[in-house]
Amino acid sequence: MALKLPAQTLRGVAAALRQLSYVPTSWQSVLAGMGNDGRAQIEPLLVQLAREGGQPRLMALVLEQLASQQEALQRERDAWSFVWSGPEPVHARTADTFATVDQLIQQATSSLLIATFNIGLSSEFRDLLESMALRLESGQLQRLELFFHPIQIVDRLGSDPLAAIRRWFNDKVWPWPVKPQVYVDQRLLVGAAERCYQHAKVVVADAGTERASALVTSANFSEAAQRHNFEAGWLVRQPWRAEQVASHFRRLVAEGLFLEVPLSG
Repeated sequence: MALKLPAQTLRGVAAALRQLSYVPTSWQSVLAGMGNDGRAQIEPLLVQLAREGGQPRLMALVLEQLASQQEALQRERDAWSFVWSGPEPVHARTADTFATVDQLIQQATSSLLIATFNIGLSSEFRDLLESMALRLESGQLQRLELFFHPIQIVDRLGSDPLAAIRRWFNDKVWPWPVKPQVYVDQRLLVGAAERCYQHAKVVVADAGTERASALVTSANFSEAAQRHNFEAGWLVRQPWRAEQVASHFRRLVAEGLFLEVPLSG
């Protein structure tokens, strides 16, 4: 039988074993206070270890190692959350995409990286954009990177796509004075035959810090996607994984696969 006892319980038994200088004929005192289910799990293991010549300190070490594995597994479980979009009451059964995105944005203390296909311009999302603009202006955020596909104007970019995107972004998306760093897929500017442009959807908060977290989702940065569509994603709270997502996008910029849109001029 696999041990399903909490790590704290295993460490308690290990501590009791370390008090012994001999292998007892009964494990009653070592397992005192433990319920029948716990005893049924751990006593056969102790009996088997004793038959193999194990001494109490070695048994304690085995249980401590098992406890460490339990704790590592629990940290891994706690680091991931399933996130879902959908109409009420379906999305209420698990973490809601819009609430998760809003929380990541509001709790970020240094940086945000947002990638989306479509930027939603509903009143609720304009409020969300404005909240980020105000935090940039006040210095609460030092960096905001936005990767997107300008679907609203993609068929009328003209001979100077970057200028057209800049005018549209400044006018319709971000009229506030302090601007984010904005990137588009370079294939959009060279007239690539394939219609396969920036389509990833992620939000990374505080990359490069011990607070870093990331949402990877199918949902666009829009009200339709995050409030009404069926969309799925994973929220990860392990800083090194969040940094892995952010550094991937920055590497794509360094390699010229995304181009920055100059928002001045």
